[in-house]
Formats: sequence, structure tokens, C-alpha cells
Amino acid sequence: MSAQGEEARVGREYPQAPIVGVAAVVLRGEDVLLIRRGREPMLGAWSLPGGALELGETTAEGVAREVLEETGVRVRPVAIVATLDRIVRDEDGRVRYHYVLVEWLCLAEEAGADPICGDDAVEARWVSRLEIFSQEYDLGASTLGVVERALKLAEMTER
Repeated sequence: MSAQGEEARVGREYPQAPIVGVAAVVLRGEDVLLIRRGREPMLGAWSLPGGALELGETTAEGVAREVLEETGVRVRPVAIVATLDRIVRDEDGRVRYHYVLVEWLCLAEEAGADPICGDDAVEARWVSRLEIFSQEYDLGASTLGVVERALKLAEMTER
């Protein structure tokens, strides 16, 4: 993570304004790249790789950088799949985290690229398209919806 990214991390909890984030549905053949989160929010949960956009980056540049930082996998962003709001409130109802996430379909640039954990991820792995919908990864309805849309979009672009 860059120094700029580390500075931005300080204000992520109880932010003054929403934070723009990026996430990727990264495809390599029949597999999808997942990470296990090493930081809050969602510490320990399986997720799509991604993170906060840095000042001066496009969302395409940011998603490619974040995937590389978290997994060591180089990607080519193809298309935006969805934009989601992720708002987490504390027990008093105050906004603890607020992200506006731009979800991208990305293709791995190297067919044999194995993920290497880095930055915010404590684990990273390729998961088959069928496995990703299993309870083992517990991705949640909104993430699974993004994955479904990305897979359909990838099918359409392959034709």
C-alpha cells in the first residue's frame, strides 16, 4: 500500500464522508479469485479482492492496483459490473464504515498465476465457479449477485 493509501486508512472508521472503493470479480478460466479479509470491516470473511481508491486514480487503475497488492495477480479490467453501498452501523446506529463500491469484471493476465497474500488479505485462492456459491465461502447475497452478473457479462463478451 502506498503512503497515500496508509494515510487514508486512518479515517475509514467513523468517516466524515463515504469512501470510494473498488472490488474485482477476477476470472481465470473457470475460476474466480477470492481473498480472506485481514482487516475490518469483515475481518476473516471471504470476499472479492479490492480496497479504497487513491486520489488521482481511475476506478480501473485502482482495481488493478488493489488486486495486485492483495494477491500478486495482474489483471485487465474489462467492465463495471455494479455499484454498491456498504454501510455498517455500530450499536448506537452511528455509521462506522461507509463505502461506495465500484465492482469490476477483470481477467487474470497470466493463466497460471497463483495468488500470493499481501496487503489486506490473509488468504487468497482460486475457487471454481460452482464452489463460489457454496456455504463454505459465505459471500452474502449482494456479493453473489455481483459474481453472477460478472459471469453473465463475461459470457456475453466471449461470444
